[in-house]
Amino acid sequence: MKMKAKYIFNGPTDMVWEAREKRFENPEQFPEMQKHVEIERREEGDKIHSKREIELASSVPKALQAVLKPDMLKCIDHSVYDMKAGTHEWDIKPKFKTSAFTCKGWSKYTDFEEDGEKKTKREIVLEVKVKMPFVGKLAEQFILDAYKKNLKKDNDTIQKMIGIMKEEKG
Repeated sequence: MKMKAKYIFNGPTDMVWEAREKRFENPEQFPEMQKHVEIERREEGDKIHSKREIELASSVPKALQAVLKPDMLKCIDHSVYDMKAGTHEWDIKPKFKTSAFTCKGWSKYTDFEEDGEKKTKREIVLEVKVKMPFVGKLAEQFILDAYKKNLKKDNDTIQKMIGIMKEEKG
């Protein structure tokens, strides 16, 4: 199942990239963000490679959480940020039965100007695949719906951090 979306940020792309990173430095200001642990991070020229463990508990209904093992609510996110191209590609797989579920995505960040203000457009393409008989499509829709909610939270926290950064610059 695929999803496409577009979002607008009230700041230039370099500020959006910086806001993405800075909000992780201030988790107390962003309690709505998913919990994650950075496992690995390396820079190669204009590219940043990141590997994080993500907890999905906040995205999974309580009834379903009750029947799943805690490890089943953890995924590994492999991301590549290309600062020069303005792209972010990611691949998310659960820590268990990695062939049963995949979530791959791509974002493109583009600067534009509106009413004399520099802004950034974020275009997103996301694909979710669940290889489970009978419930695969239903699971894909559930995952996409949860991802949409988390994506909105993600974009909202970036925009909030941009606001904080603009206030700090005065």
